[in-house]
Amino acid sequence: MIPDRRKFEVLKPAVNVGYGRKELPSPRDGEIRELLVSTADSVQFEQVMLLMPRGADGVLAAFAERAASIAVRHQDERELRAGLLAAALALALTDEPREVLPVLALLYRAAEMIGHDPRLEFSSANALTGGKATGLVDFLQRSPEDRSIQAMGYEEGDDKQGFRFLRAW
Repeated sequence: MIPDRRKFEVLKPAVNVGYGRKELPSPRDGEIRELLVSTADSVQFEQVMLLMPRGADGVLAAFAERAASIAVRHQDERELRAGLLAAALALALTDEPREVLPVLALLYRAAEMIGHDPRLEFSSANALTGGKATGLVDFLQRSPEDRSIQAMGYEEGDDKQGFRFLRAW
């Protein structure tokens, strides 16, 4: 059963102004996570792509960035996997994959920090999309230096509530 297109309005850029900078976690994080998890279980990747509003790639990339920090903060593989799914969708939607690439470094590092094999997590996320998230697999081919968070302009840090990946740019 294809979900109601209106549920995906939560991914419209106009309703997410300033979302990336909000405190972790936020109610919007939960809404996006629930949408991604519920549709991933019941809808084909291609169908989900058709439901996405214009500009959803930016919101999904922001969610993936936030999910990486939340995964580390709470040692939660579900957050990591939701972030990977969001990144896979963002890569498939965007005209500019370089804008999503830094988020992959955060998710890779988050997997390491919570004791999961990043290669397995990325490959599993690609499998969940029916092999359509090739950008995830391509990222694994990068040298360790080229997939580091530092190379992508991030550093490990804290905000008022705990661990958070911080932009160094």
